[in-house]
Amino acid sequence: MNKKILIESITPLYNSYKDNKDKLLPVESLEIMWDIGGLLDKFIKTHNVKPHSLYREIYGKGEGSKNITQKSYITREFQGRCFRIRHMFPNKEQIRKELGRLRNFTAFREAMPFLDNPKYALKGEERGALIKLLNSNLKPSALLARIRALQAQKINRKNPRTQRLSDLEGIKQNFIDFYNYVYNLLKLKDYDSAFAKINNIPPEKIRELAKATACLCQEGLKSVKLVIPSGFDQLWLNYYNNINYLIGQKEPKERRRFRRIMPPYRIIRLADMLYALVDKKTYENFK
Repeated sequence: MNKKILIESITPLYNSYKDNKDKLLPVESLEIMWDIGGLLDKFIKTHNVKPHSLYREIYGKGEGSKNITQKSYITREFQGRCFRIRHMFPNKEQIRKELGRLRNFTAFREAMPFLDNPKYALKGEERGALIKLLNSNLKPSALLARIRALQAQKINRKNPRTQRLSDLEGIKQNFIDFYNYVYNLLKLKDYDSAFAKINNIPPEKIRELAKATACLCQEGLKSVKLVIPSGFDQLWLNYYNNINYLIGQKEPKERRRFRRIMPPYRIIRLADMLYALVDKKTYENFK
């Protein structure tokens, strides 16, 4: 199997997940990801490649990359999560047995280090208590609070400043994915098609998001917390939440860390691209 065939094998599963994730039960999402992880695992073992190198080649990169084109929309983060899920559970029956009543996928994602990271993995009664917690009827916000309290207790990331950049890895990856997504909307060169793909999000909301994005490029630029409208898909929601998190910090240290991993010129570029989606004339004149 070459990489092209691998992508062709993964794509229907990924599309099924992406197109139906609002309808799928969390356990059903886990099963699809387990299947994708199996395809990745088989290729990695057969061809003796490093997982992260394979993820990068499957996804490719967006604007500004050299000699690497975007080969799919299957992000590296998603692939990595699928690979980990494949190694967490020997089969789908075990997924159903342990997480058949899982109500919130985000809570599972946050708990993953306690299930597969050799340094933090829980065992015995502690693992059982975590599984019980994930299957509980707690509200999502309360459940996430419990998981994050466990992270603070067990992982306790009080590292030197130079190591804290890894804490923003999720925000960084979401920024990259969102950047490439907006860039591909502009590549359509058809405003009506682009506008339809973003579910006709009101232009004023896009303008607000562009302004908030631009405020991250340096300190002293004022922005207010954004109100997230309904109808956004997960990529937009994650980006909105990350922007709100960064601009909502009273102290600038998190924003400074973010600018260390994401150059200000790239932040401004994304803001400009978002502004280009506000109206047809701006879209058509964007370069």
